[in-house]
Amino acid sequence: MRYLTGSLDVPRKRSYSQSGGGSFLQATSEVSPLRQRPCAEKAERGRVRQGPEVLGEGELLPTEIWESIFQAASPALLCVLRAGCRTWRVQLDQAECLWEAAYRAEWRDTLLAVESPPYWRNQFLARWWAHSRWGCKLPTVFTVMGKSSHGGTVTCVRLGDCGPDGEGSALSASDDGSVFQWRFSRAVGAQSLNANHVAQQHHRQCRGGDVRCPERVKKYYGQHGPVWCLWHDPGQDLLLSGGSDATVKLWSLSGERCVATLRGHDGWVTSLDALQSGRVVVSGGSDGILKFWHLESRQCLSSHGPPDNNPRHSTNCLAVVEKQSTLLSGHSSLRELLHWDLATMRRLGQFSGHEDDIYAIHAEGPSSAVISGSKDRSLRIWDPRSPSDKSCVGIFRGHTGAVLDVKLRGNRAVSASMDKTVRMWDVRSPQSPLATLEGHSAEVHCVDFRDRMVLSGSRDTSLKVWSVV
Repeated sequence: MRYLTGSLDVPRKRSYSQSGGGSFLQATSEVSPLRQRPCAEKAERGRVRQGPEVLGEGELLPTEIWESIFQAASPALLCVLRAGCRTWRVQLDQAECLWEAAYRAEWRDTLLAVESPPYWRNQFLARWWAHSRWGCKLPTVFTVMGKSSHGGTVTCVRLGDCGPDGEGSALSASDDGSVFQWRFSRAVGAQSLNANHVAQQHHRQCRGGDVRCPERVKKYYGQHGPVWCLWHDPGQDLLLSGGSDATVKLWSLSGERCVATLRGHDGWVTSLDALQSGRVVVSGGSDGILKFWHLESRQCLSSHGPPDNNPRHSTNCLAVVEKQSTLLSGHSSLRELLHWDLATMRRLGQFSGHEDDIYAIHAEGPSSAVISGSKDRSLRIWDPRSPSDKSCVGIFRGHTGAVLDVKLRGNRAVSASMDKTVRMWDVRSPQSPLATLEGHSAEVHCVDFRDRMVLSGSRDTSLKVWSVV
């Protein structure tokens, strides 16, 4: 980098002379005028590396101009600027408002507590370290299957909050009627994923003494038949499951026991979501009916449907957008998302765009965005605040099979498909997936993710943990 400061090394000039009939090489050293410049001028040029200056003049730009530049920078560019210059680093570390804006722009989370002044910067950089590696670094993968795992198709997974060291918990359910709770150790991951062993990943299983292995800590049995959906609030000691026995079961997570059974559906319970901080739960079933349950009284508050009074329109998926007081549902033999008013359950309209049945939908809590996946192999992002004809704000194509599950968190989304892959997307770049995770040997039915970890379940009976830690 010496050429940036102007301290050039000029090679010595050599002269040739002859005397006394013989020749010899005589080296003479001549110092370049560049090396004779005053120290003050060299120091002036050296300050280009120490802070933001106008090249050629050596004058500092006004502070308000640099603040405007920083405010216009993307979250990724802020990290690059902070690492590139000591003066910029000092200025950026003092601008907590910039880091708060970057954090909310990238993840749209609502943080409740504000600690010391560098709180937002620390939170952003801690999450960005792993967040930015997806698509740039090959993930590590670990497979759980066999006696320690489910004996049938893994139908749904829920990944809890993960700590900065990769520690966390998860829930999974299967069509064998089992629900398991898992705990992740500090170093989840077995081997770097490469083309030579992608095909063998489904044969790799947990070993009892392996500290990297997700550990099964609790198991819940009681659903008579396949379990199709789960709902869990990390802040409550409560788990809900719905299955083919037409019931919604409430479980005590710590006690590993069923504390209540909600009956009322005439078919499979296929989807669950909650509102009012988990006090009310809405369920959808193969009978096409949406039911609202009060968890404290364990009573059904109301029932609605099926759409057009046609029982053929069974409920495939639903999502509550409580911030907009709306509910969206997808039904078989319908290519539209139905839009409901939560207060009156009056049908407000429908969101059209998919070309086949909609199998999955997920609403991100802090924002109004909703993502859906369809049998037409595409994903779409919707804004319920917009008119029905303008509600689709993004289309993602890349899967070669039906999309069976989707999750949206911040500016990232993941999808699971019948093409045996899991794909991660950046919602700002819908042209191609950010990363494609291959390793399952059958259709991937369910997926969930956090900043540094993706959890997927498949018809091959395995759970796979993908990580960039």
